[in-house]
Amino acid sequence: MAFQPSKIKRHMPREKGTLNLNSMMDMMTIILLFLLKTFSTSGAIVTPSKELHLPASIMGNIPNKQLTVSIAKSKILVNDKGVMDNNEIPPNAMLIPRLAEELQKYAEKEKELEREVGKPFSHEVIIEGDKEIPYDLLLKVMYTCSKSEFYKMRLLTIKKSKS
Repeated sequence: MAFQPSKIKRHMPREKGTLNLNSMMDMMTIILLFLLKTFSTSGAIVTPSKELHLPASIMGNIPNKQLTVSIAKSKILVNDKGVMDNNEIPPNAMLIPRLAEELQKYAEKEKELEREVGKPFSHEVIIEGDKEIPYDLLLKVMYTCSKSEFYKMRLLTIKKSKS
């Protein structure tokens, strides 16, 4: 036997249901913020300095955001901060002292972050070298990076098409 509504309820006017737009807008805002927070682009955006003309390469991996050592025609930069001019580099020594000091400061910061926050020290450095610099200078910078605890090196190039 089916339920019989009372006579009072049967003769009451029916209410029309409405949508609550505030709740829907809140829900869509939360979804939008979640998607914006989790969205990430592939690779890091790397902008070489004005004095730097990177060589071209066919092969290559997408660069991550790491410590950057730039070797321009006239000076050496670490994270776009000028460290020294190229004419100040000792001609007979492999180690570049001022660059080594600067890199050691960054290594100490990374070690401190590893102790305090737990972010592992990756020992990675990206080397941006102008296509006109001598090989000898690039070799000295790479040697200095390896002696300053940045022994995982990547050389940054511009990827050219395979056509």
